[in-house]
Amino acid sequence: MPELAIDLSEAKGFLRGKGAKTCIVQIPEGLKARAKWISDELSQACENVFVKMDPCFGACDLPLQDLNALNADAIIHIGHEAIHRPKNIFYAPLRYEITDAELEKICGKLVKELQKRKMDSIALVANAQFIHALPELRKILFRSGIQSNIGKGTQRVCGEGQILGCNYSAVKAVQPSVDANVYFGDGMFHPLGLLYGTKKPVIVVNPLHGTVEEIPEKTRDTFMRRRFAAIAKASEARSFGIVVSAKSGQRQKEKALELRKAVERQGRKAYLFEADYVNENYFTGSGVDCLVITACNRIVIDDSQNWKTIIINPTECLIAIGEKTFDEWVPDEFA
Repeated sequence: MPELAIDLSEAKGFLRGKGAKTCIVQIPEGLKARAKWISDELSQACENVFVKMDPCFGACDLPLQDLNALNADAIIHIGHEAIHRPKNIFYAPLRYEITDAELEKICGKLVKELQKRKMDSIALVANAQFIHALPELRKILFRSGIQSNIGKGTQRVCGEGQILGCNYSAVKAVQPSVDANVYFGDGMFHPLGLLYGTKKPVIVVNPLHGTVEEIPEKTRDTFMRRRFAAIAKASEARSFGIVVSAKSGQRQKEKALELRKAVERQGRKAYLFEADYVNENYFTGSGVDCLVITACNRIVIDDSQNWKTIIINPTECLIAIGEKTFDEWVPDEFA
């Protein structure tokens, strides 16, 4: 089974090169158990290492305000590829180490699946932890007569073939020439975005479990039923709270202002809210019928069932107030 690799050698070189005395380290929740080791490693290159213990939701969630608060020289962000590229931030993405044998084995399964479906041209995509494997994956597939396309995304996307939950530009760049999209990674969040963002079949290759499968019909149906149910409820709302994120990589002020105009155009009330951490408890008592989240898509997609208040994404808001149709539903993206 592939193992997660943490290489801090370049991060230490970055700190030494800057002559950093104080740094802030951001780590994913799953690595908090290794916080002491990470601190010890970076302390070899920096005298004062502050490990940020607040939740981190991605490269869009940098603690820029803490640079001044702690008089820090740098931020070391572990786990994701770059979105922002300030000179005092170093990104140390995590990588799953996959052996040649593991890659050959799972590629064999993928080839059989594609041949069964008579598909010979695909788009290859992955998240940050797996994009390093895409070039070798393409070579193996080519030997079996399958043409693999690895697209280049917008400035928000760092690596070729990389997709984010809020940006599918790398795969959209190659859509005209492919029969299907192949996602190399784990989980269903990104594949669902691929499916509804491109309207083409999506095959999920999970190297952690050694499985190759199309998104199950039950998963697709459950997902869309929940979204359409939320939109239907939101269509009855008279007041909308439009939430703007304080996180620098998720802030969409202009979109929020456009949504307010759209809501008011349809004779309903709209209020602008701002929050760093979008949690239901912080919106209790706001008094609005529905919240429109312009921040990270996962808040709505992953957590909506846990909220008592209706929460929807910007496109869903436009559908709810009648400015778009259900057929126009697509995952919301950041440029």
